[in-house]
Amino acid sequence: MALRVRYHCLIVVSLLIFFSIWTFNHQWDSPKEKRIHIIILSSWRSGSSFLGQIFNHNPNVFYIYEPARMVWVKLPNEKPSFLHYPIRDLLRSLFTCDMSPLHHYLPRRGRYISDLPFWWESRALCSPPACSAIDRDEEYDRPTCFQQCGYFPLDNMAHACEVHSHVVLKTVRVLDLGVLLPLLQDSKLDLRIIHLVRDPRAVAFSRMNFGFLNQEDLQIVRENKKWKNKKQMPNITHVMDSICNAQVAIDEFRSKAGKSLRGQYMMIRYEDLAKEPLPIIEQIFNFASLRLTEGFQGWLYNITHQSRQKQGAFMNFALDSMKIIQKWRIGLNHNTVLKIQNKCRNAMEIFGYGHVESLKEQHDLNSDVLTEVKKNQ
Repeated sequence: MALRVRYHCLIVVSLLIFFSIWTFNHQWDSPKEKRIHIIILSSWRSGSSFLGQIFNHNPNVFYIYEPARMVWVKLPNEKPSFLHYPIRDLLRSLFTCDMSPLHHYLPRRGRYISDLPFWWESRALCSPPACSAIDRDEEYDRPTCFQQCGYFPLDNMAHACEVHSHVVLKTVRVLDLGVLLPLLQDSKLDLRIIHLVRDPRAVAFSRMNFGFLNQEDLQIVRENKKWKNKKQMPNITHVMDSICNAQVAIDEFRSKAGKSLRGQYMMIRYEDLAKEPLPIIEQIFNFASLRLTEGFQGWLYNITHQSRQKQGAFMNFALDSMKIIQKWRIGLNHNTVLKIQNKCRNAMEIFGYGHVESLKEQHDLNSDVLTEVKKNQ
């Protein structure tokens, strides 16, 4: 009897030791609740990087900046409609923390985290378990991350993904909401889509002043039948025609889907986010099942009210957001404004952007061009 008791005690002690070791070795294990997956769906120069960074600064979020870009770079001569399918497959893999497809798209088959474009834009890749060179509690800082975290194995991304409750991917290269339908219906995913739109005139002005989108412009208009001279670079009105048509098509798919997308789709205007960042982010975070902390609120106020960009920053996060939304009204040629309004008439009506009919009206910053959004969400 005594021997049996000692035997049972030994088993209990062994199990306790085993579970202690298991707990220590799995301190980075994935959350118990089902992971939430979010796509920020937008177009170039519409504020998606800004919204992505808002998610990126939440400690529960694993964020990747523009993963679909790798597909476009790998297959530069293909039409966007064809590229939707490898993009969709890549997004699904990343949502499930499977990083193996990245090896097909990255230089050197993706040996290191630094092989991923703009990897330093992800807070999760700048802290353990992705990067052990920086303390987990250390404040996220891009330059420090860039210097210390690049040469860690790409496989560390999977471990970093698994310890977060939310995976957020932002993309400007999905021009058809229907292509994401299999992901929306996938029982293994809890997918939620945030559709971010912006005034087409502001998008055009930003594109014209950005200067790094020539290849993207060519790919965007490749399926635009109105662009007849394929040997020349498309002008801004052809580009905006394609972009606006894509945004309208996304809204039409959402409208036809109706109640089936309830809880999975949310449309946000960049201008509303710029005007009232805190209440809009509260709405977005409620939709995403994320909590808004006091420290985060202070950070959000700072980045939307600074008048100068932080030196060395790649993205314009720390600029006065209210000034940004009005820039096109002074800087964009009025004839170009009229052409864009004509090309993007449907998009502007759906998403609530009023026309300006004269140069005087365009330059009157006191007149609001935002109108009621035409939707039935």
